[in-house]
Amino acid sequence: MVIPRLVLLGVLCVVEGAVQTGFYTIVAPRVLRPNSEYHVAITTQKTSQPTTVTVGVGGNQHGGGTFQASQTVTVSPYTTHIVKLEIGDLGPGTYNLTARGINGLEFINTTTLHYVHKSHSVFIQTDKAVYKPGHKVQFRALILNAHLKPSVTGALDVYITDGKGNRVKQWSRALTTKGVFSGEFQLSQSPVLGDWNITVVVMDQYFYKTFQVAEYVLPKFEVTIDAPAHATFKDSHLVATVYAKYTYGKAVKGEATVTVYPTYYSGLLQPIFQNPVRKVVPIDGKANVEFDITKDLQLGEEYERSVQIDVTVEEALTGRRQNTTFEVMLHKYKYKMELIKTSEYFKPGLKYTAFVKLTYHDGTPVQDMNNPVTVRYGYTFDHNAYTEEKHKLSKDGMVTLNFYPPLENQTVLWMEAEYLDLKEWFSTVSASVSPSNTFLQAVVKTEHPTVNQDVELEVNSTEPMKYFTYQVIGRGDVIMANTIKLADKKTHNFRFLATYVMAPVAHVMVYYVKEDGEVVANALDIELEGALQNFVNITTNSEETQPGTDVELTVEAKPNSYVGILGVDQSVLLLKSGSDITKDAVLEELRLYDSNLQTPYHYGFNFRGNALNYWWPGSATAREVFDSSGAVILTNGLVHEHFPWVYYRSVHVMEEAAVPNMPPAIEETAAFGSVAGATGSTEPAIRVRRNFPETWLWHMLEAGFDGKATIRKFAPDTITSWVISGFSVDPLFGLGLSEAPRKVWDETHSFIYHLK
Repeated sequence: MVIPRLVLLGVLCVVEGAVQTGFYTIVAPRVLRPNSEYHVAITTQKTSQPTTVTVGVGGNQHGGGTFQASQTVTVSPYTTHIVKLEIGDLGPGTYNLTARGINGLEFINTTTLHYVHKSHSVFIQTDKAVYKPGHKVQFRALILNAHLKPSVTGALDVYITDGKGNRVKQWSRALTTKGVFSGEFQLSQSPVLGDWNITVVVMDQYFYKTFQVAEYVLPKFEVTIDAPAHATFKDSHLVATVYAKYTYGKAVKGEATVTVYPTYYSGLLQPIFQNPVRKVVPIDGKANVEFDITKDLQLGEEYERSVQIDVTVEEALTGRRQNTTFEVMLHKYKYKMELIKTSEYFKPGLKYTAFVKLTYHDGTPVQDMNNPVTVRYGYTFDHNAYTEEKHKLSKDGMVTLNFYPPLENQTVLWMEAEYLDLKEWFSTVSASVSPSNTFLQAVVKTEHPTVNQDVELEVNSTEPMKYFTYQVIGRGDVIMANTIKLADKKTHNFRFLATYVMAPVAHVMVYYVKEDGEVVANALDIELEGALQNFVNITTNSEETQPGTDVELTVEAKPNSYVGILGVDQSVLLLKSGSDITKDAVLEELRLYDSNLQTPYHYGFNFRGNALNYWWPGSATAREVFDSSGAVILTNGLVHEHFPWVYYRSVHVMEEAAVPNMPPAIEETAAFGSVAGATGSTEPAIRVRRNFPETWLWHMLEAGFDGKATIRKFAPDTITSWVISGFSVDPLFGLGLSEAPRKVWDETHSFIYHLK
């Protein structure tokens, strides 16, 4: 009797599956983080009644113990609900997302999540990047969450290690004020020289900041070179202008030695060393030096070649020396052509847009209303079957290419372009794949997407849609989700409000489920402006001042913000930078919360103020849509996967080999070996000057209810420029940073302020 009962049970299961109709889609972040919120978007389609869905995250921790968090929600047909799960202080382990449905749709589905320990951001600021023996190291650590707001974490550990890794100072169970911890450490007269580290430990997450301890002499003047960064082998005549001025703006008199030599870095057969060309000229704040690089260095024509210009200026009175380096790239052609793809894949049956960008090598757009750009393209290997088009360049040196690939039997798009004597083959664009040859595409219509403003998208499909669902993922979490019903439309526009938690990049997924269960999907990334919701403005009571004068600084930020002020001698920054918190560093930190594939254009490309603020991450299949957005999907529909052939054709100039690797850019204008020299004497003054700090301002202020705070400080005796920057932290508005520097200076007293 056992076998008949098993047969009966199997029959009942089949009948239940046949009666049950409809689909469910559950989208959630791929990454699970401790001490965070985890949001799950649940949608049901083609059902006749609401479905009760329970979603939960659970698993086993490697250190022992289990974790479980779940929520239950009732989802009506063609609606989307977001469920919030509170993730506590869990450690590394194996975790799953599980969903169970009853009533309308009965199902159980699970998938594995990827655990990432990072749930906080710590920004460490030091007053300088390099210290002498005996100096005081001052630092501040900002402990923030993924929303850039002060993180409530309790105590934290902070310690400093020297150049040999020895722990020399420690703060155990330290507390913060509005997310900020301030500390200082006095260096001995004979410390270990080299790279030291500040380590901040927040809930078993480690963050580091490196500073240098070294013997040095601050540079008293700065040397810069003004010269074209690019030239051609046929036109390599170059005039380099050398500038030398003290940090307070006065011209330096002395002698400039200019050396020019080629850099060996390519794979071409050539000698590793060639005798440099050297010229010595007098300088009084400024000097011009002329070279014919190709002729003077006896270079043959290649595709591309790097030439270094080294300048050393020796001050006439003291013999102090200061140097800098400038790189000139020699090219075969004076312009370059680049293909900007909006996606790595095109959707058959839907418009695909790409751009050809024609610029000079310094990034200046080519403006030519007479000579067109010839573009040839095709969906076949047969070069003779290509379609040829001629396009005029826009004033920004751009050509917009719109392709309309047929719906059937298209696998790859080949392109090449020609402008005057420059001809290039571009990398191919492959076709997306669908079992039913059905495709969906979303396009951003808003020109400059910004936080706290609506973003408009246009959704196009190769077949009429009855509805579609979209989700927005920002900083690794589902922020927004909705289902929009339609009346058999192939095109529909919709808007959503961009919030700061979506910035700097919002990942938008759009999809629907066909009658046969196939999930038709598309995704795109949208770069959003306005990731920082706080700000800092710093002003002084006067644009002119002198050493020893009382200076009043007024700081503005969001009301009740906690504001940090830093003011350092510009000579310190000439020696070594990197101690401050920058906007670029903050945005890069926010991107670490993403688990998606990154755009090759580093979030849009900007061309003379015109930015392309979206990029399709490229999805050959529906599965890749969710994978590339950092999401997982649970569904009883078909999420197509495909492993296509990949067509490779490198981007290159037809007549030449591939471009050789470029040498790293030289960032520092002063090396430690070049700043030492005779000390010399200072100019006489009526008042005896004794206050010569390298750090002038290091303060924390409370902005009042009006968002303002004032501080008065005596100007130091150093005749120099001061660079002043600030940050603000607030539980409601989060982190803010001061903008670019501005000058307040007095020529009479040769005293300058830079407000950063």
